[in-house]
Amino acid sequence: MKGFFLETERLVLEDLTGEDLSHISRVARDPDVMAFVLLWLDDDAQVAAFLGRAIDEAQKNPRISYVLAARVKASDEFAGLTFLEIDPDQASTGEVGIVLLPEFQACGYGKEILQKYMDFGFCTLGLHRMFGKCDERNLASARLMERCGLLYEGTIREHVWLRDHWRSTRYYGILAGEYRALQSQLPLEKERS
Repeated sequence: MKGFFLETERLVLEDLTGEDLSHISRVARDPDVMAFVLLWLDDDAQVAAFLGRAIDEAQKNPRISYVLAARVKASDEFAGLTFLEIDPDQASTGEVGIVLLPEFQACGYGKEILQKYMDFGFCTLGLHRMFGKCDERNLASARLMERCGLLYEGTIREHVWLRDHWRSTRYYGILAGEYRALQSQLPLEKERS
């Protein structure tokens, strides 16, 4: 029986399984991938614990954590990790995140994932606000969120030590009404092109 999944044009976002341990290890061991990721997967025990928590969270009802593998439809290759986390204290708010392996970056996959999560969060889960965050040095992530309609909300300066630097975190957000307005503009933009 297949677990939870979402589909984009080129990807399937689906629940992690025990078979994904080696994929998560690959993400964790790539210093370029982890350079800006505010997640500690420094050893095998932390990687296994991360996977175990993701699998356990997938079984909860109501579900507030969607830590999903991104797989390429055409080849079933593991492209990276994604998540949508509902704030347990503010159930109308969700945080999105994407961590792609280098060979799947700059291919438009991030945009597909973020757009799918916004559609799922606002249209299916009925969220009022969604947000993402990134290291202020991660300009690609900042541009992705801006291209998808999230607005810059501010920066928390040097609030945590992240491997080799004090991390300053940029926050971006979008409200349900703003998302609906963006969606209503899409048919007009397609007609013009």
